[in-house]
Amino acid sequence: MNVIMANYTPNALRVMAHVHTYLFKRIYDKIIVNEHQLDRIRKLAAAKKGPIIFCPTHRSYVDFLILSVVLLFYKIDVPHICAGEDLMHIKGVSSFLRMCGAFFMRRTFRGDPMYKAIFTEYVSQLVKDKTVMEFFVEGTRSRSNKFLNPKFGLLQIITNTFFDK
Repeated sequence: MNVIMANYTPNALRVMAHVHTYLFKRIYDKIIVNEHQLDRIRKLAAAKKGPIIFCPTHRSYVDFLILSVVLLFYKIDVPHICAGEDLMHIKGVSSFLRMCGAFFMRRTFRGDPMYKAIFTEYVSQLVKDKTVMEFFVEGTRSRSNKFLNPKFGLLQIITNTFFDK
């Protein structure tokens, strides 16, 4: 569990948001936000009828960073983000990402039924707790700037848990 789970700390999230806001202001002329859609998301989150799942493209690392900063700025729960194990092995970075809500997933569960069972139960509990989550259906970042074929493992865990209520 300690290898997988997030260790969410609001202060770390605020630090992350301040750093990224500073960077975004220097990189981009503007970021356009669809406030009407954010209002709809805010209402869905308040209703707590189920988890809210964001599935942005993963053409860059900026995609999920901007989403988290925008949601925090608009006072909407920031998602727990499923991150690949490659980020888990970067000292300091993995701890900070965990404090910002990241949880980690191996690229494959083959040959390790115990890991699969623990990971499945962890994600299932997040769904049951109606936690806002984010993951990338492609499973990895596209280096060609094209969409990659989807990987349905995590989506299957989430939908099976939600519809088995």
